[in-house]
Amino acid sequence: MTDTDRYTPEEWETRLAEIDLEIVRQAVICKVKLFDPGVVERVLANDTQVCGAQHPVAFETLRALLVMHYAEGQHLAQALSPEQAGAIAHEVRDALRRRVGNQLGGAAR
Repeated sequence: MTDTDRYTPEEWETRLAEIDLEIVRQAVICKVKLFDPGVVERVLANDTQVCGAQHPVAFETLRALLVMHYAEGQHLAQALSPEQAGAIAHEVRDALRRRVGNQLGGAAR
């Protein structure tokens, strides 16, 4: 059994949701408007100017979690069909948006 096929779609969704929820927590601590255009890229570029509150440890954690999210997304894409992977990612994002609303920026959907 490989890393990519040891999880069911539901388990992948749970794993991704847990990572994303922690991303939200760290973004709230740092007051980063993560849903605004270009902000994720700025966090990945280590630009702390996107923070409304300076919390270096939370910012580093946020940055690492964004990388982890990407890595998990790559594993997910290998394990499932592109349609399944897209549906799971969409559901996780929608669930997070319902939980935090516009607290992290971006237009309401």
